Amino acid sequence: MAEQKKYRILSRSSDLLIKVFGGTQAELFANSAFALFDLITDIGKVEDRERMLLEVEGVNRDDLMVNWMRELLYLYQGSGYLLREFQVQEARDNYVRGEVCGEKFDPDRHEIQRDIRAVAYHQSRMDKTGDQWTAQVIFEL
Repeated sequence: MAEQKKYRILSRSSDLLIKVFGGTQAELFANSAFALFDLITDIGKVEDRERMLLEVEGVNRDDLMVNWMRELLYLYQGSGYLLREFQVQEARDNYVRGEVCGEKFDPDRHEIQRDIRAVAYHQSRMDKTGDQWTAQVIFEL
């Protein structure tokens, strides 16, 4: 059976709109993290050198998804981390906890394919339809 796609790009302009998919809420958070770093760099060239625990809160699902993505983007922008592995241990409507793994940016091995400046709050949302979780996330380029 073919692996289900984790995300897709819906539109490109000064912003980048993506839709992320997951069979569970935890998988949705992991796939959204994967999408962010897959858009930034060739994730296949990132090695699992450091593990970090992330805990993020939000007032609701939509706020939580934006806060989660902003926390991940901050690890890249503020500390230079490129991440490739995402294990979410707990996901609720207002809290997510997981472990991320990757390494610091190395200009000799990593190429930045897309410069994502911020995660936009407007139009970002998370929904559950049947047994499918989806999130719409907008990145400011």
